[in-house]
This record gives sequence, structure tokens and C-alpha cells, in this order.
Amino acid sequence: MTSEQVKVDTAPAVIKNTTLHQYKRSTHPTSVPLKRLFSNSFPLTIKESLEDYAYRDNPAKFQHDLLSVLPFFPEADSLGRTSAVVRTKIDDSDNFINEYVIYPPGHSEATAASLNHLIMVHGYGGGLGFFLKNFDEISSLDNWCIHAVDLLGYGCSSRPPFVLAKDDAHHAESWFHDSFESWLEKRNLASLPSSQILVMAHSMGAYLMGSYGINRNPDFCNKLLMVSPGAIIKHRKPVVVPPYFAKLWEQNISPFTLVRKAGPLGSKVVSGWSFRRFAKLCPREARLLHKYAYGIFQSPGSGEYLLNYLLAPGADARLPLIERGIHKLRCKLSWWYGKEDWMDIKGGQLCSNIVNSYYDDKSRSDVLEIEDSGHHIYLDNFKKFNKLLVDEMKQLDPLSKLIQSKTESK
Repeated sequence: MTSEQVKVDTAPAVIKNTTLHQYKRSTHPTSVPLKRLFSNSFPLTIKESLEDYAYRDNPAKFQHDLLSVLPFFPEADSLGRTSAVVRTKIDDSDNFINEYVIYPPGHSEATAASLNHLIMVHGYGGGLGFFLKNFDEISSLDNWCIHAVDLLGYGCSSRPPFVLAKDDAHHAESWFHDSFESWLEKRNLASLPSSQILVMAHSMGAYLMGSYGINRNPDFCNKLLMVSPGAIIKHRKPVVVPPYFAKLWEQNISPFTLVRKAGPLGSKVVSGWSFRRFAKLCPREARLLHKYAYGIFQSPGSGEYLLNYLLAPGADARLPLIERGIHKLRCKLSWWYGKEDWMDIKGGQLCSNIVNSYYDDKSRSDVLEIEDSGHHIYLDNFKKFNKLLVDEMKQLDPLSKLIQSKTESK
């Protein structure tokens, strides 16, 4: 069944927010005029930028400082929750996947096989630290272990050269699929029943997890949450791309390249984005997230070079996921979009119809639209995002569902 054969006959559920704040839609990232970039405000002082530059070779320090905001890192909290940063070697070249793992009270690595597991995967250019506002609430269930990972070439994971066996999109995907598969095996997650695994992936990470399931293991999880997923369908409306942007894109020159070239002023350059992105957070969290973002943005270029393989200038999909055989995924699916997302919700609607029609099950895949949020739902409206994610965890776990059912019946 092709995407052209599917008719969308259901509207996405709209998840309303009760707060007075209204999210202001961001400009599509590929449609920013050059003059606007240079007229942007870079609020960080030069002195602060120099202080951050002194730790440019140690992004793990910025990660540690950021995670220390949480009540259960680096020591256990009053509830008994524990957490740790884990580096898992994935190949003979000593490359590793950086991970932040949270254990519920009374559990550790030794008892992890008895637990359910949530795997969190970031988007393009991101890292596990961007989920700071989610970790506390989603680790409230006693029978869930949380794994937030940095994909190979991102965050605080290894940054090997992005070398492909063949220069094409399929081999670019495999570069990530190989390392993720190795991580699953080394962390003893591949041997667990898929009924114990829930995967939440954002943006490019969602695309990679979807293509991983299609290409490698359709049963790798019980449910896959596709949060603001990228490269699902081609643009339905043309996106204006400034000529300078298209040229840089085709040469694989990213904003991270500019941060590295800025040297001691790199942190100040990042502040032009981070001070706006983290404006809704408290000053301490916003400052630590800025430092973390600078730390991973200025690290050696690696996984970021995937972008030009998957997306054409203007962020249009070269190999839309909808054309890859989305029905091959044997897990359940849920597609989450911000009300002001620059990702096209039509992609999730089309994919849901394909999946539900193929399996003759209207509940197998659904689409949610979340108000007061844009592309980064987990930050823009983290309270609603956390509630939705915890609800998904409860639905997957029979014990949690039983407890919830008894509570609601009283």
C-alpha cells in the first residue's frame, strides 16, 4: 500500500494545555535570512564565553553539572531512586555510547531484567541532557528503568569520523543502526521481550528508530513514540531556502561548524539560540543547559554529517519514511506533534492510516497534537509531555494498569 492510496479520515487528538502561556511559533530553521543571523542577539558576556571555552575538551563536565540538578544524581534521593552515567563500548575501536540510566527504588543493574525499560533518543544535534525537565517525573514508576542515550557521534558519545562503506543514505542510516544495535546487545536489552521496551524518539532520532525497526528488527519494542518526527513525507508546500543556506547545506557545513570556528567566542554564539530556547526555565537550569549545549555543539563533527544524506536543502526528505514500508513495524505507534510544530502532522496521519489499515486495527497507531508547544515538545510543554509519557508507560505495564484501574474504580 502506498501513501497515495491512503485517505485520512480521522483528525488527531488535540491535547490542550491549561496554562495562560502561549507558545510562539518559531521560524522554520531553513528559512532564516542571512541578515537576521548577523543581527541576532548574543547575550552571553565575553568573560563567560571564555570561562566555558576553558572546558571545551570536557563536555562530560557540563553534562555532570547539568544532571546534578536532579535529586537522584549523583547520589540516591529520599525515594531511593538512583542514577548513573554509563559508557558502553560498542566496537573494537573503543567507540562508546554515552547513556544516563535511572533505576527505581530497590533496583540496580543486577535486577534490571525484571523491569520495564524506556529508551529515550534525542534529535539532530541534540543530546540526552535536553531531556532534563522530563527525568524526574517519568522516573516516578517503581517498575521502570529509564535509558537516555546519546547516538554515536552526538552528545558525549564517541565522535568517530563519519566514514561510510558507500556514499548513500542507506549506509548513512546503517552507521547509526549498527551502533544502536550493538548498544542494545551490550546493555542486555536485545534479549528482553519486546513487551518490556518502550522507545520515545525525537525528530531525526524518531526517523532513525523507525528505519531501524523497518530494516533490522520490527519487534524491537512494544511501542514507538514518534515525537515531532522528521523526514516522514516530502514537503507539501515549498519552503523558501536562502541561496547561502542551500550552498552550506550541500557542503555539509552546519551551525556547529560556525560554533567551532568561533573559538573562544563559541559559547557566546550559542547563546543567540540557547537563551531563547531555554527562556521558560529557571535561571540555573537555563544557564546549565546553555553550557551543556555549547559543550556538545563544539565537540568534533561526526554524526551531524548524516543530515545531508537524509534531507535536501529546506529539510525536505530524500527518503521519506512513509515510502520505506512503515507497515513492517510490528510495534504500536503514536505520533506526537506540537501545535506550532514545523514538522508536518500530515505525515503522522498518513502513516497511522497505513498501519491501522494493514493490521485492521484502528488503535494500533494514533496521532496527538499538543498545544502550547512547537518542535521541542519535551521542553516547550514539558508538564503535558511528561504526563503523556507516564500514561504510555502505565498502559504498557500490566501491573501499573491494574493499580490505575483499582484507583479509578474507588
